[in-house]
Amino acid sequence: MAVIRLGPFLGAILALRPKLLNNNSSVVSLNHMPDRADLRPWKVPLTVATVPSGNKTIHMLKRDAVTDAVYWFTWVDIVHAVSSFKSSDPTKRTYYTGVGAPKVTDNLIGIAGAPYPTSYRDLGIPKPLTAPTITQTVSGTGDDETRYYAYTYLSDWDEEGPPQISAAVTCKPGATFNITNLAAVPSGGGETRGINRIRIYRTVAGDTGAAFFFLREITAATSTADDARAVGTDTLPSTLYAMPPSDLKCLIGLWNGMMAGITGNAVRYCEQFKPHAWPVSYETLCMDTPVALAVFQKNLLILTTGRPRMVYGSAPEAMDDTPVEFIAGCVSVRSVVSFGHGACWATSNGLAYVGVNGAPRLLTDGVMLPEDWQAIKPETIVAGQYKGRYFGFYDLGVGGIKGFVIDPLAPDAGIYFLDTGYTAAFYDSLGEKLYVVDGTNIKQFDGGGSNMTATVRSKVFRMPAPLNMAYAEVIADTYPATFKLLADARATWTKTVTSKKPFNLPSGYKADDYQIEVSTATDITGVVVAETLDEIAQT
Repeated sequence: MAVIRLGPFLGAILALRPKLLNNNSSVVSLNHMPDRADLRPWKVPLTVATVPSGNKTIHMLKRDAVTDAVYWFTWVDIVHAVSSFKSSDPTKRTYYTGVGAPKVTDNLIGIAGAPYPTSYRDLGIPKPLTAPTITQTVSGTGDDETRYYAYTYLSDWDEEGPPQISAAVTCKPGATFNITNLAAVPSGGGETRGINRIRIYRTVAGDTGAAFFFLREITAATSTADDARAVGTDTLPSTLYAMPPSDLKCLIGLWNGMMAGITGNAVRYCEQFKPHAWPVSYETLCMDTPVALAVFQKNLLILTTGRPRMVYGSAPEAMDDTPVEFIAGCVSVRSVVSFGHGACWATSNGLAYVGVNGAPRLLTDGVMLPEDWQAIKPETIVAGQYKGRYFGFYDLGVGGIKGFVIDPLAPDAGIYFLDTGYTAAFYDSLGEKLYVVDGTNIKQFDGGGSNMTATVRSKVFRMPAPLNMAYAEVIADTYPATFKLLADARATWTKTVTSKKPFNLPSGYKADDYQIEVSTATDITGVVVAETLDEIAQT
Protein backbone atom coordinates (compact mmCIF):
# COMPACT_ATOMS: atom_id res chain seq x y z
CA MET A 1 0.00 0.00 0.00
CA ALA A 2 1.40 3.38 -0.98
CA VAL A 3 0.04 6.92 -1.18
CA ILE A 4 1.60 10.13 -2.52
CA ARG A 5 0.19 13.37 -1.20
CA LEU A 6 1.13 16.83 -2.48
CA GLY A 7 0.28 19.98 -0.58
CA PRO A 8 1.09 22.40 0.81
CA PHE A 9 3.14 23.43 -2.22
CA LEU A 10 6.56 25.01 -1.78
CA GLY A 11 9.12 26.35 -4.22
CA ALA A 12 11.86 24.52 -6.07
CA ILE A 13 14.99 23.18 -4.40
CA LEU A 14 17.72 22.57 -6.97
CA ALA A 15 20.61 21.97 -4.58
CA LEU A 16 19.48 18.44 -3.57
CA ARG A 17 18.80 15.30 -5.54
CA PRO A 18 15.07 15.07 -6.33
CA LYS A 19 14.70 11.92 -4.22
CA LEU A 20 16.08 13.69 -1.13
CA LEU A 21 13.65 16.60 -1.01
CA ASN A 22 10.92 16.88 1.57
CA ASN A 23 7.47 15.97 0.26
CA ASN A 24 6.30 19.58 -0.18
CA SER A 25 9.29 20.92 -2.10
CA SER A 26 9.41 20.94 -5.88
CA VAL A 27 11.94 20.41 -8.60
CA VAL A 28 9.96 22.75 -10.86
CA SER A 29 8.01 25.78 -9.65
CA LEU A 30 6.75 28.14 -12.32
CA ASN A 31 4.48 31.20 -11.98
CA HIS A 32 3.56 29.92 -8.54
CA MET A 33 2.43 32.54 -5.99
CA PRO A 34 3.79 31.44 -2.61
CA ASP A 35 1.35 33.34 -0.39
CA ARG A 36 -1.17 30.66 0.64
CA ALA A 37 0.77 27.38 0.37
CA ASP A 38 -1.60 26.18 -2.36
CA LEU A 39 -0.71 26.09 -6.06
CA ARG A 40 -2.03 29.45 -7.19
CA PRO A 41 -0.77 31.51 -10.14
CA TRP A 42 0.06 35.17 -10.30
CA LYS A 43 -2.26 37.36 -12.30
CA VAL A 44 -0.99 38.52 -15.66
CA PRO A 45 0.57 42.00 -15.55
CA LEU A 46 -1.65 44.99 -16.28
CA THR A 47 -0.41 47.60 -18.77
CA VAL A 48 -0.61 51.08 -17.19
CA ALA A 49 1.54 53.21 -19.51
CA THR A 50 3.28 53.16 -22.88
CA VAL A 51 6.84 54.47 -23.07
CA PRO A 52 9.71 54.52 -25.59
CA SER A 53 11.57 51.26 -26.07
CA GLY A 54 14.93 50.38 -24.56
CA ASN A 55 14.34 51.76 -21.06
CA LYS A 56 16.54 50.41 -18.26
CA THR A 57 15.07 52.59 -15.51
CA ILE A 58 11.58 53.77 -14.56
CA HIS A 59 10.64 56.04 -11.68
CA MET A 60 7.21 57.18 -10.58
CA LEU A 61 6.85 60.89 -9.92
CA LYS A 62 6.16 61.24 -6.21
CA ARG A 63 2.48 61.46 -5.33
CA ASP A 64 0.37 61.81 -2.20
CA ALA A 65 -2.47 59.38 -3.01
CA VAL A 66 -2.78 55.83 -4.28
CA THR A 67 -3.62 56.10 -7.98
CA ASP A 68 -2.37 54.74 -11.28
CA ALA A 69 -2.85 58.15 -12.91
CA VAL A 70 0.82 59.09 -12.57
CA TYR A 71 3.74 60.37 -14.58
CA TRP A 72 6.60 57.99 -15.31
CA PHE A 73 10.18 59.12 -15.70
CA THR A 74 12.10 56.75 -17.97
CA TRP A 75 15.74 56.45 -19.01
CA VAL A 76 17.70 54.19 -21.34
CA ASP A 77 20.56 54.35 -18.82
CA ILE A 78 20.94 52.83 -15.36
CA VAL A 79 19.63 55.69 -13.26
CA HIS A 80 19.10 56.01 -9.51
CA ALA A 81 16.40 58.51 -8.56
CA VAL A 82 15.34 59.84 -5.16
CA SER A 83 12.15 61.77 -4.46
CA SER A 84 12.19 64.94 -2.36
CA PHE A 85 12.21 64.46 1.41
CA LYS A 86 9.98 67.48 1.93
CA SER A 87 6.31 66.51 2.15
CA SER A 88 5.44 70.18 1.73
CA ASP A 89 7.19 70.39 -1.65
CA PRO A 90 4.36 70.99 -4.15
CA THR A 91 6.65 70.48 -7.14
CA LYS A 92 7.64 66.89 -6.18
CA ARG A 93 11.32 67.25 -6.96
CA THR A 94 13.21 64.19 -8.11
CA TYR A 95 17.00 63.96 -7.86
CA TYR A 96 18.89 61.46 -10.00
CA THR A 97 22.29 60.22 -11.14
CA GLY A 98 23.40 58.05 -14.05
CA VAL A 99 23.04 60.37 -17.04
CA GLY A 100 26.07 62.62 -16.87
CA ALA A 101 26.32 65.02 -13.95
CA PRO A 102 23.71 64.69 -11.16
CA LYS A 103 20.37 66.26 -12.01
CA VAL A 104 17.05 67.36 -10.55
CA THR A 105 13.61 67.75 -12.09
CA ASP A 106 10.06 68.33 -10.87
CA ASN A 107 6.44 68.51 -11.97
CA LEU A 108 6.96 71.92 -13.56
CA ILE A 109 9.87 71.31 -15.91
CA GLY A 110 9.78 67.50 -15.90
CA ILE A 111 6.32 66.80 -17.31
CA ALA A 112 5.90 69.49 -19.96
CA GLY A 113 5.86 66.81 -22.66
CA ALA A 114 6.54 63.10 -23.09
CA PRO A 115 8.85 61.29 -22.78
CA TYR A 116 9.46 62.33 -19.20
CA PRO A 117 11.41 63.96 -17.69
CA THR A 118 11.03 66.67 -20.33
CA SER A 119 13.73 68.85 -18.81
CA TYR A 120 15.95 69.09 -15.75
CA ARG A 121 18.45 71.21 -13.89
CA ASP A 122 22.02 70.17 -13.24
CA LEU A 123 22.21 69.62 -9.50
CA GLY A 124 24.26 71.98 -7.36
CA ILE A 125 25.15 75.64 -7.13
CA PRO A 126 28.72 76.44 -8.23
CA LYS A 127 31.29 78.59 -6.52
CA PRO A 128 31.80 81.94 -8.28
CA LEU A 129 34.88 81.87 -10.51
CA THR A 130 36.45 85.19 -9.50
CA ALA A 131 37.20 86.78 -6.15
CA PRO A 132 35.51 90.14 -5.55
CA THR A 133 37.55 93.30 -5.90
CA ILE A 134 37.18 95.59 -2.86
CA THR A 135 37.80 99.34 -3.40
CA GLN A 136 37.50 101.88 -0.59
CA THR A 137 35.17 104.81 -1.26
CA VAL A 138 34.92 106.46 2.19
CA SER A 139 37.64 106.48 4.85
CA GLY A 140 36.91 105.54 8.43
CA THR A 141 38.48 106.59 11.73
CA GLY A 142 40.17 104.82 14.60
CA ASP A 143 42.40 101.78 14.78
CA ASP A 144 42.98 99.61 11.73
CA GLU A 145 40.91 96.47 11.28
CA THR A 146 41.01 93.63 8.75
CA ARG A 147 37.99 92.58 6.74
CA TYR A 148 37.18 89.86 4.25
CA TYR A 149 34.26 89.84 1.86
CA ALA A 150 32.55 86.84 0.30
CA TYR A 151 29.74 86.25 -2.15
CA THR A 152 27.63 83.27 -3.16
CA TYR A 153 25.08 82.37 -5.82
CA LEU A 154 21.50 81.68 -4.81
CA SER A 155 18.81 79.93 -6.87
CA ASP A 156 15.10 80.54 -7.15
CA TRP A 157 14.76 77.37 -5.03
CA ASP A 158 16.77 79.11 -2.26
CA GLU A 159 19.75 76.85 -2.83
CA GLU A 160 22.96 78.62 -1.82
CA GLY A 161 26.35 77.68 -3.16
CA PRO A 162 29.88 77.85 -1.74
CA PRO A 163 31.51 81.27 -1.27
CA GLN A 164 34.23 83.05 -3.19
CA ILE A 165 36.29 85.09 -0.73
CA SER A 166 38.17 88.35 -1.29
CA ALA A 167 41.71 89.19 -0.34
CA ALA A 168 42.19 90.79 3.08
CA VAL A 169 41.23 94.44 3.30
CA THR A 170 42.78 96.74 5.95
CA CYS A 171 40.74 99.80 6.87
CA LYS A 172 39.49 101.90 9.76
CA PRO A 173 36.05 101.48 11.36
CA GLY A 174 33.30 103.21 9.41
CA ALA A 175 35.02 102.87 6.02
CA THR A 176 32.84 101.90 3.06
CA PHE A 177 33.77 100.04 -0.10
CA ASN A 178 32.66 99.23 -3.61
CA ILE A 179 32.48 95.51 -4.30
CA THR A 180 33.19 94.76 -7.95
CA ASN A 181 34.29 91.90 -10.23
CA LEU A 182 31.32 89.74 -9.17
CA ALA A 183 31.43 86.89 -11.65
CA ALA A 184 28.52 86.38 -14.02
CA VAL A 185 26.49 83.22 -13.53
CA PRO A 186 28.21 80.44 -15.52
CA SER A 187 26.28 79.10 -18.49
CA GLY A 188 26.48 75.81 -20.35
CA GLY A 189 25.40 72.29 -19.63
CA GLY A 190 21.92 73.04 -20.89
CA GLU A 191 20.77 74.63 -17.64
CA THR A 192 21.34 77.78 -15.57
CA ARG A 193 20.47 75.94 -12.32
CA GLY A 194 17.93 78.66 -11.63
CA ILE A 195 20.53 81.06 -10.17
CA ASN A 196 18.87 84.47 -9.81
CA ARG A 197 20.57 86.21 -6.87
CA ILE A 198 23.92 86.96 -5.29
CA ARG A 199 24.45 87.21 -1.54
CA ILE A 200 27.29 89.24 -0.11
CA TYR A 201 28.84 88.69 3.33
CA ARG A 202 31.71 90.20 5.27
CA THR A 203 33.62 89.61 8.47
CA VAL A 204 33.22 91.87 11.50
CA ALA A 205 36.12 93.22 13.54
CA GLY A 206 36.34 91.63 16.95
CA ASP A 207 34.42 88.49 15.99
CA THR A 208 36.62 85.73 17.33
CA GLY A 209 34.98 83.13 15.14
CA ALA A 210 35.88 85.05 11.97
CA ALA A 211 32.36 84.36 10.68
CA PHE A 212 30.97 85.99 7.56
CA PHE A 213 27.82 88.00 8.34
CA PHE A 214 25.10 88.74 5.82
CA LEU A 215 25.49 92.13 4.18
CA ARG A 216 23.11 92.33 1.23
CA GLU A 217 21.38 90.44 -1.58
CA ILE A 218 21.41 91.60 -5.22
CA THR A 219 20.21 90.23 -8.55
CA ALA A 220 22.44 87.77 -10.34
CA ALA A 221 22.87 90.18 -13.26
CA THR A 222 24.63 92.68 -11.01
CA SER A 223 28.44 92.78 -11.05
CA THR A 224 28.99 95.76 -8.74
CA ALA A 225 27.62 96.65 -5.31
CA ASP A 226 28.59 98.65 -2.23
CA ASP A 227 28.71 97.84 1.46
CA ALA A 228 27.17 101.05 2.77
CA ARG A 229 24.85 99.30 5.21
CA ALA A 230 24.95 97.52 8.53
CA VAL A 231 25.68 93.79 8.60
CA GLY A 232 22.94 91.41 9.68
CA THR A 233 22.94 88.71 12.31
CA ASP A 234 22.75 85.75 9.89
CA THR A 235 26.04 84.11 9.04
CA LEU A 236 27.26 82.40 5.88
CA PRO A 237 25.88 78.83 5.99
CA SER A 238 27.63 77.38 2.94
CA THR A 239 31.35 77.60 3.76
CA LEU A 240 31.81 73.83 3.32
CA TYR A 241 29.32 73.37 0.51
CA ALA A 242 30.53 71.92 -2.77
CA MET A 243 29.01 70.84 -6.04
CA PRO A 244 28.06 67.16 -6.20
CA PRO A 245 30.86 65.20 -7.90
CA SER A 246 30.30 65.01 -11.64
CA ASP A 247 30.77 61.24 -11.49
CA LEU A 248 28.32 60.73 -8.62
CA LYS A 249 26.25 57.57 -9.14
CA CYS A 250 23.93 55.22 -7.28
CA LEU A 251 22.11 58.08 -5.54
CA ILE A 252 20.08 56.88 -2.57
CA GLY A 253 17.96 58.52 0.11
CA LEU A 254 18.95 58.00 3.73
CA TRP A 255 17.43 59.14 7.02
CA ASN A 256 17.43 62.61 8.61
CA GLY A 257 17.24 64.34 5.24
CA MET A 258 20.49 62.87 3.89
CA MET A 259 21.38 61.40 0.52
CA ALA A 260 24.43 59.40 -0.50
CA GLY A 261 26.14 58.49 -3.74
CA ILE A 262 29.28 56.78 -5.01
CA THR A 263 32.18 58.83 -6.36
CA GLY A 264 35.41 57.08 -7.29
CA ASN A 265 36.43 54.86 -4.38
CA ALA A 266 34.29 56.68 -1.82
CA VAL A 267 30.72 57.34 -0.79
CA ARG A 268 29.79 61.03 -0.43
CA TYR A 269 26.93 62.56 1.60
CA CYS A 270 24.95 65.75 1.09
CA GLU A 271 24.06 68.31 3.73
CA GLN A 272 20.87 67.44 5.57
CA PHE A 273 17.84 68.49 3.51
CA LYS A 274 20.17 70.22 1.03
CA PRO A 275 20.67 67.85 -1.91
CA HIS A 276 22.55 70.53 -3.84
CA ALA A 277 25.40 70.68 -1.30
CA TRP A 278 28.00 67.88 -1.08
CA PRO A 279 30.94 68.86 1.17
CA VAL A 280 34.18 67.12 0.21
CA SER A 281 34.82 66.11 3.82
CA TYR A 282 31.53 64.22 4.08
CA GLU A 283 32.63 60.88 2.71
CA THR A 284 33.44 57.27 3.52
CA LEU A 285 36.50 55.75 1.85
CA CYS A 286 36.31 52.10 0.81
CA MET A 287 39.01 49.45 0.67
CA ASP A 288 37.23 47.63 -2.16
CA THR A 289 35.66 49.45 -5.08
CA PRO A 290 32.09 50.53 -4.21
CA VAL A 291 29.53 49.22 -6.70
CA ALA A 292 26.06 49.91 -5.26
CA LEU A 293 24.23 51.16 -2.17
CA ALA A 294 21.33 49.86 -0.11
CA VAL A 295 19.58 51.23 2.97
CA PHE A 296 17.48 49.63 5.70
CA GLN A 297 16.34 51.16 8.96
CA LYS A 298 19.17 53.62 9.77
CA ASN A 299 21.92 51.63 8.08
CA LEU A 300 23.62 52.35 4.78
CA LEU A 301 25.13 49.25 3.18
CA ILE A 302 27.97 49.90 0.75
CA LEU A 303 28.24 46.99 -1.67
CA THR A 304 31.65 46.57 -3.24
CA THR A 305 33.69 44.22 -5.37
CA GLY A 306 34.55 42.41 -2.14
CA ARG A 307 33.53 43.01 1.45
CA PRO A 308 30.51 45.27 2.13
CA ARG A 309 30.67 48.13 4.63
CA MET A 310 27.94 49.26 7.01
CA VAL A 311 27.57 52.99 7.64
CA TYR A 312 25.51 54.62 10.38
CA GLY A 313 25.20 58.03 12.00
CA SER A 314 22.75 60.87 12.55
CA ALA A 315 24.48 63.58 10.51
CA PRO A 316 26.63 63.57 7.36
CA GLU A 317 29.66 65.01 9.13
CA ALA A 318 29.57 62.20 11.72
CA MET A 319 29.06 58.96 9.80
CA ASP A 320 30.83 55.87 11.15
CA ASP A 321 31.46 52.70 9.21
CA THR A 322 32.54 49.14 9.82
CA PRO A 323 33.26 46.21 7.49
CA VAL A 324 30.74 43.40 7.21
CA GLU A 325 32.42 40.04 7.78
CA PHE A 326 31.10 38.64 4.55
CA ILE A 327 32.92 38.62 1.22
CA ALA A 328 30.15 38.99 -1.34
CA GLY A 329 31.04 41.19 -4.30
CA CYS A 330 28.07 42.75 -6.08
CA VAL A 331 27.97 41.74 -9.77
CA SER A 332 24.87 43.72 -10.80
CA VAL A 333 24.03 47.19 -9.52
CA ARG A 334 20.43 46.67 -10.63
CA SER A 335 20.11 43.51 -8.55
CA VAL A 336 20.10 45.45 -5.27
CA VAL A 337 16.83 45.58 -3.31
CA SER A 338 16.37 47.30 0.05
CA PHE A 339 13.80 45.91 2.47
CA GLY A 340 12.87 47.30 5.87
CA HIS A 341 14.83 44.49 7.54
CA GLY A 342 17.84 44.20 5.23
CA ALA A 343 19.10 44.17 1.66
CA CYS A 344 19.68 41.61 -1.11
CA TRP A 345 22.04 41.65 -4.08
CA ALA A 346 23.51 39.32 -6.68
CA THR A 347 26.99 37.89 -6.23
CA SER A 348 28.79 35.45 -8.52
CA ASN A 349 27.87 32.54 -6.23
CA GLY A 350 24.37 33.36 -5.02
CA LEU A 351 21.86 35.90 -3.79
CA ALA A 352 23.38 37.66 -0.79
CA TYR A 353 21.55 39.12 2.21
CA VAL A 354 22.59 41.40 5.05
CA GLY A 355 20.06 42.57 7.60
CA VAL A 356 18.85 42.59 11.15
CA ASN A 357 17.66 38.98 11.01
CA GLY A 358 20.65 36.72 11.51
CA ALA A 359 24.17 36.66 10.12
CA PRO A 360 25.03 37.75 6.56
CA ARG A 361 24.44 34.87 4.20
CA LEU A 362 23.65 33.62 0.71
CA LEU A 363 19.90 33.05 0.50
CA THR A 364 20.42 30.56 -2.30
CA ASP A 365 22.63 28.25 -0.23
CA GLY A 366 20.74 24.99 0.07
CA VAL A 367 18.35 26.11 -2.67
CA MET A 368 20.63 26.22 -5.73
CA LEU A 369 24.14 25.03 -6.42
CA PRO A 370 26.62 27.73 -7.52
CA GLU A 371 26.50 26.34 -11.06
CA ASP A 372 22.69 26.61 -11.06
CA TRP A 373 22.98 30.24 -9.97
CA GLN A 374 25.65 31.05 -12.53
CA ALA A 375 23.49 29.52 -15.27
CA ILE A 376 20.93 32.30 -14.82
CA LYS A 377 23.63 34.93 -15.45
CA PRO A 378 23.53 36.88 -12.17
CA GLU A 379 25.39 39.80 -13.74
CA THR A 380 22.22 40.50 -15.80
CA ILE A 381 19.78 40.53 -12.87
CA VAL A 382 17.33 43.42 -12.62
CA ALA A 383 15.41 43.25 -9.35
CA GLY A 384 12.42 44.60 -7.48
CA GLN A 385 10.27 43.65 -4.53
CA TYR A 386 6.63 42.75 -3.98
CA LYS A 387 4.78 41.33 -0.99
CA GLY A 388 8.03 41.25 0.96
CA ARG A 389 9.76 39.04 -1.58
CA TYR A 390 12.73 39.52 -3.88
CA PHE A 391 11.93 39.47 -7.60
CA GLY A 392 14.90 38.96 -9.91
CA PHE A 393 14.75 39.11 -13.70
CA TYR A 394 17.66 37.66 -15.67
CA ASP A 395 18.60 37.68 -19.34
CA LEU A 396 19.58 34.35 -20.89
CA GLY A 397 20.27 35.92 -24.27
CA VAL A 398 18.80 33.57 -26.86
CA GLY A 399 16.84 31.95 -24.02
CA GLY A 400 14.95 35.16 -23.33
CA ILE A 401 14.34 37.05 -20.09
CA LYS A 402 13.02 35.04 -17.17
CA GLY A 403 12.42 35.65 -13.48
CA PHE A 404 12.49 34.19 -9.99
CA VAL A 405 11.09 34.97 -6.56
CA ILE A 406 12.70 34.33 -3.14
CA ASP A 407 11.50 35.25 0.32
CA PRO A 408 14.56 36.72 2.10
CA LEU A 409 13.07 35.84 5.49
CA ALA A 410 12.18 32.27 4.48
CA PRO A 411 14.62 31.14 1.76
CA ASP A 412 14.21 27.48 2.76
CA ALA A 413 10.77 27.58 1.13
CA GLY A 414 12.64 27.46 -2.18
CA ILE A 415 12.82 29.47 -5.36
CA TYR A 416 9.75 30.26 -7.45
CA PHE A 417 10.51 30.83 -11.13
CA LEU A 418 8.63 33.00 -13.62
CA ASP A 419 8.42 32.15 -17.30
CA THR A 420 8.64 35.85 -18.25
CA GLY A 421 11.08 38.54 -17.15
CA TYR A 422 11.37 42.28 -17.53
CA THR A 423 14.02 44.88 -18.32
CA ALA A 424 13.29 47.34 -15.48
CA ALA A 425 11.40 47.38 -12.19
CA PHE A 426 10.05 49.96 -9.75
CA TYR A 427 8.41 49.35 -6.39
CA ASP A 428 5.75 51.85 -5.32
CA SER A 429 5.84 51.77 -1.53
CA LEU A 430 2.71 53.91 -1.23
CA GLY A 431 0.53 51.64 -3.34
CA GLU A 432 2.58 48.50 -2.49
CA LYS A 433 2.80 47.61 -6.17
CA LEU A 434 5.58 46.34 -8.40
CA TYR A 435 5.83 47.91 -11.85
CA VAL A 436 7.91 46.38 -14.63
CA VAL A 437 8.93 47.25 -18.19
CA ASP A 438 7.94 44.89 -20.98
CA GLY A 439 9.09 46.31 -24.30
CA THR A 440 7.33 49.66 -24.63
CA ASN A 441 4.85 49.00 -21.83
CA ILE A 442 5.00 49.71 -18.12
CA LYS A 443 2.96 47.03 -16.38
CA GLN A 444 1.71 46.47 -12.87
CA PHE A 445 2.86 43.00 -11.92
CA ASP A 446 0.02 40.76 -10.70
CA GLY A 447 -2.46 43.47 -11.65
CA GLY A 448 -4.42 42.02 -14.57
CA GLY A 449 -7.85 40.42 -14.76
CA SER A 450 -6.71 36.95 -15.81
CA ASN A 451 -4.21 34.49 -14.41
CA MET A 452 -0.93 33.01 -15.53
CA THR A 453 -0.59 29.24 -15.52
CA ALA A 454 1.19 27.88 -12.45
CA THR A 455 3.09 24.62 -12.53
CA VAL A 456 4.88 22.48 -9.96
CA ARG A 457 6.67 19.19 -10.38
CA SER A 458 7.14 17.14 -7.24
CA LYS A 459 10.20 15.44 -5.83
CA VAL A 460 10.90 11.87 -6.91
CA PHE A 461 8.95 9.54 -4.62
CA ARG A 462 10.73 6.21 -4.17
CA MET A 463 8.37 3.31 -3.56
CA PRO A 464 9.25 0.47 -1.11
CA ALA A 465 8.85 -1.96 -3.99
CA PRO A 466 7.83 -1.70 -7.65
CA LEU A 467 4.09 -1.07 -7.89
CA ASN A 468 1.38 0.43 -10.01
CA MET A 469 -0.16 3.66 -8.75
CA ALA A 470 -3.67 3.21 -10.15
CA TYR A 471 -5.71 6.26 -9.07
CA ALA A 472 -5.31 10.00 -8.56
CA GLU A 473 -7.32 12.96 -7.35
CA VAL A 474 -6.69 16.67 -7.85
CA ILE A 475 -8.29 18.80 -5.13
CA ALA A 476 -9.18 22.30 -6.24
CA ASP A 477 -11.84 24.97 -5.87
CA THR A 478 -12.05 25.49 -9.61
CA TYR A 479 -11.23 23.33 -12.60
CA PRO A 480 -9.78 22.42 -15.12
CA ALA A 481 -6.28 21.44 -14.08
CA THR A 482 -3.58 19.48 -15.88
CA PHE A 483 -2.15 16.39 -14.22
CA LYS A 484 1.04 14.64 -15.38
CA LEU A 485 2.46 11.35 -14.11
CA LEU A 486 6.11 10.37 -14.55
CA ALA A 487 6.87 6.76 -13.62
CA ASP A 488 10.51 5.62 -13.86
CA ALA A 489 11.75 6.32 -17.38
CA ARG A 490 8.35 5.89 -19.03
CA ALA A 491 6.82 8.64 -21.14
CA THR A 492 4.81 11.26 -19.27
CA TRP A 493 1.10 10.54 -19.01
CA THR A 494 -1.13 13.63 -19.08
CA LYS A 495 -4.77 14.21 -18.21
CA THR A 496 -7.01 17.25 -18.11
CA VAL A 497 -8.87 17.09 -14.80
CA THR A 498 -12.34 18.68 -14.72
CA SER A 499 -13.60 17.70 -11.26
CA LYS A 500 -12.65 16.38 -7.83
CA LYS A 501 -13.70 12.90 -8.89
CA PRO A 502 -10.80 10.40 -8.70
CA PHE A 503 -9.56 9.11 -12.05
CA ASN A 504 -7.72 6.02 -13.25
CA LEU A 505 -4.01 6.03 -14.04
CA PRO A 506 -2.39 3.80 -16.69
CA SER A 507 -2.06 0.13 -15.80
CA GLY A 508 0.06 -2.74 -17.05
CA TYR A 509 3.37 -1.74 -15.44
CA LYS A 510 5.08 -1.32 -12.09
CA ALA A 511 7.56 1.40 -11.20
CA ASP A 512 9.92 2.27 -8.35
CA ASP A 513 9.99 6.05 -8.81
CA TYR A 514 7.10 8.46 -9.32
CA GLN A 515 6.88 12.20 -9.93
CA ILE A 516 3.73 14.29 -10.17
CA GLU A 517 3.34 17.52 -12.10
CA VAL A 518 0.23 19.70 -11.95
CA SER A 519 -0.66 22.97 -13.68
CA THR A 520 -3.54 25.35 -13.15
CA ALA A 521 -4.77 28.84 -14.03
CA THR A 522 -6.93 28.82 -10.88
CA ASP A 523 -5.79 26.97 -7.75
CA ILE A 524 -4.96 23.50 -6.47
CA THR A 525 -4.90 22.72 -2.76
CA GLY A 526 -3.76 19.12 -2.95
CA VAL A 527 -3.04 16.04 -5.07
CA VAL A 528 -3.37 12.40 -4.02
CA VAL A 529 -1.97 9.42 -5.95
CA ALA A 530 -2.59 5.91 -4.63
CA GLU A 531 -2.81 2.22 -5.43
CA THR A 532 -6.48 1.89 -4.47
CA LEU A 533 -9.63 3.98 -4.36
CA ASP A 534 -9.94 3.30 -0.64
CA GLU A 535 -6.67 5.12 -0.07
CA ILE A 536 -7.96 8.06 -2.09
CA ALA A 537 -11.19 8.09 -0.06
CA GLN A 538 -9.28 8.27 3.22
CA THR A 539 -7.69 11.64 2.33
